[in-house]
Amino acid sequence: MKTYLYIAKLRMQTMLAYRMEVLTYTIMQALIMLSVGFFWKAAYGGTQVAHGVTGNSMITYTVISAIMGSMYYMGVEDRISDAVKTGSIATDMIKPVNLFGMYLAEDMGNLVICFFRSTLPIFIVALAIFGLPVPASPQHFLLFIPSFALGYGINWTFSALFAMIAFTAIDLGPAFSVKYHFVNMLSGAMIPIWFFPAWLRTAVNCLPFVYMFQTPLGIYIGKYDISESIRALGIQAIWLAVLTVMVIIAQKRIEKRVLVQGG
Repeated sequence: MKTYLYIAKLRMQTMLAYRMEVLTYTIMQALIMLSVGFFWKAAYGGTQVAHGVTGNSMITYTVISAIMGSMYYMGVEDRISDAVKTGSIATDMIKPVNLFGMYLAEDMGNLVICFFRSTLPIFIVALAIFGLPVPASPQHFLLFIPSFALGYGINWTFSALFAMIAFTAIDLGPAFSVKYHFVNMLSGAMIPIWFFPAWLRTAVNCLPFVYMFQTPLGIYIGKYDISESIRALGIQAIWLAVLTVMVIIAQKRIEKRVLVQGG
């Protein structure tokens, strides 16, 4: 554990060096949050409730989504892609630590820095413009915390799986952008899936994406009652377990591939 904590510390120091990049990302996230927030204000107009959610709840949904998005930085994608390009993936594999455990530790370091450099500024902007994003109840907030953690895990494992395509593709740069927007659309990060047609909601609920953003957000604003929230937590845990097993299997396969190719 000390080894992984040290790796996280090194990653935090690296992130502190890229101040302009962090500042630019924070400003972009804040602008997106403000744009979507004002969109929901205009969309609801005089309507009090739509799909069981009030206009104020949608503002809260937008604010918390922006906060979650600022913390959902998945460096594992760039890490794997760059390591494959440079050939350093071979040396990473012979280190006395688990390869993906190391990548996860690095992203935990990213998470700490993002919280102070992106999340808090975005929260302050939201507080000044929209007010305090209060959860539906203390019980919902307590359920939101593990749901957020599970959502992060689902997002991370899916990102790790997607990044492994780098072992067979030459360049994943454009693919990462497509994946980012695809996940944002199907996860309810910007527009909740409950506003989509019934057939699309049914299809999306069979995929892991909705459990990255919409499930924690729905719990936070009280879209789901306590029993529904607990059931949603169970589904999130199942998806995380499935994706983790897939990562382990894929890792074993790529290790054989790298050994055969000599790195």
